[in-house]
Amino acid sequence: MNIAIESTIFAKTSIDHGPRSLLGRVLLKAEAGVRERGVTLSFATMREFLDTHAQNRATWGAVFRGFDPELNDLNDDNSFCLLGRNEAGEVVATQAGRLYDWTGSTCHEEMQALRLLYSNPTEHKLPTERCEVTALAARAIKGRVFYSGGAWYRPDYRGVGLVSLLPRLARTLACAKWDTTCTITLMVEHNILKGVFPRNGYRNIEWDVNFIDTREGSIHFALLWIKRDEMFKDLQNFLDDVALSGLGEAVVRKRAANA
Repeated sequence: MNIAIESTIFAKTSIDHGPRSLLGRVLLKAEAGVRERGVTLSFATMREFLDTHAQNRATWGAVFRGFDPELNDLNDDNSFCLLGRNEAGEVVATQAGRLYDWTGSTCHEEMQALRLLYSNPTEHKLPTERCEVTALAARAIKGRVFYSGGAWYRPDYRGVGLVSLLPRLARTLACAKWDTTCTITLMVEHNILKGVFPRNGYRNIEWDVNFIDTREGSIHFALLWIKRDEMFKDLQNFLDDVALSGLGEAVVRKRAANA
């Protein structure tokens, strides 16, 4: 029997895979934590995601082209986007993700072939665009892999704990829907130095993944990943972390002080 998450944006979400009790409780706690911070989540299209990025370029890095519906075959069966809005209806947070079926391939092969970014690299890549991968772990990542990314928080909603909530929520949704074996993301050094990793729940990091001469220029990334069993342990720790309770009041006080 599937578990429906009632009275939230997940009312139509079914937990079809994974430990149902664990995943259900994580979804409820993460979504409640986001609401405590004055943010209401809703599902959106990848086009809406790109429009949000375009409207907030000043406070947002390069967009991940794997989320571009003009360059990829994206639908509800292989991708999703979450937008977080404040009481005024303004988008103040985003999180997105998509499924890759690398059953007969590896992350290393898919990145170097640029299929991480484009459904048809031959048609969509720029003339000198390429990817160089030296992170050895990429050779061992295969199967049903979830790429989680597109994380953005408006500056006045940073430092309030969303980075510990939305990535875990996205990984949980993906596992429940697609029975994922591993979750990956790419992160620039600046965000790593700010401590985004490991607060976002990933357990492993390795350099380098270099995308060269892309539409966003040349970008140097680290590969972050968390395998299925590691993710379940992290989610259980998330449920057991009492420090997350009461943070909603701290957020309210911070926002009131800045008003």
